[in-house]
Amino acid sequence: MGLVEVGVGLLPAGGGCKEMAMRAAKEAKGGEIMPFLSAYFKNLAMGEVSKSAEMARDMGFLRASDVIVMNANELLYVAKQQARALAESGYRPPLPANEIPVVGKTGLGTIKMMLVNMRDGGFISNHDFLISSHIAEIMCGGEVEGGSTVNEKWLLDMERKYFIELGKNPLTQARIGAMLETGKPLRN
Repeated sequence: MGLVEVGVGLLPAGGGCKEMAMRAAKEAKGGEIMPFLSAYFKNLAMGEVSKSAEMARDMGFLRASDVIVMNANELLYVAKQQARALAESGYRPPLPANEIPVVGKTGLGTIKMMLVNMRDGGFISNHDFLISSHIAEIMCGGEVEGGSTVNEKWLLDMERKYFIELGKNPLTQARIGAMLETGKPLRN
């Protein structure tokens, strides 16, 4: 269960590529994962943001169980109450998932085709393409066969690898610097 403060900003409770891949697989309920994965991918790769907590929930950034606090002055109080309730109920964090179905290289190829068209059409930059390709690879489970299962560590290891790789890239550093200085995204 995560807490979200509204009015000051949104903090995705359990965000990230791994989390979105897991949610897509869960929502597919054993069926076709790609339609669910595509929506999550678009939100992450295109830097979509929500304008409200309810919109964040609709976009999959929040879970149905996440608590929304409308008044920033009440956030600490509600957080303490939630923590106490969890402790009193004997809450234990869920065990890491070991059987996450992924779309693998077939799904990755589909998404990369779309990204190539967007890049070649001038809708995204080469660096946008690189970032989006990494997000796609993580969310699809990497270069594995479609229908394979992976575990959380597999996805987290890929996410960490690409995070570090992108953090070393001067274009990424320029984007971070611009956001810190101007508060606006840089498209380079």
